[in-house]
Amino acid sequence: MNVKEMKKFLNSLPTEMDEAEFICQKDSEGNEYSPLDRVDSNAVYIPENTWSGEVFDLSCSADDVCIEEEEWEEIKKKPKCIVLYPRN
Repeated sequence: MNVKEMKKFLNSLPTEMDEAEFICQKDSEGNEYSPLDRVDSNAVYIPENTWSGEVFDLSCSADDVCIEEEEWEEIKKKPKCIVLYPRN
């Protein structure tokens, strides 16, 4: 889901849902759930396969993420993503 699709979904909700809490599902089987704790929009997602990958916080440095400066500069050019962090 991208931001445009999420906006459309949120705008379709009735106003009585304005105080509804976001709950994050741990996996597709629904084994565990957690309330949404925070959101980070200053990150880049690098997929490793079709179902998972790595996220890099763009406020970090190459040293912080333990990679070479050239590789870090290339990662920072990728499109930003929005990361939803569960409470647990």
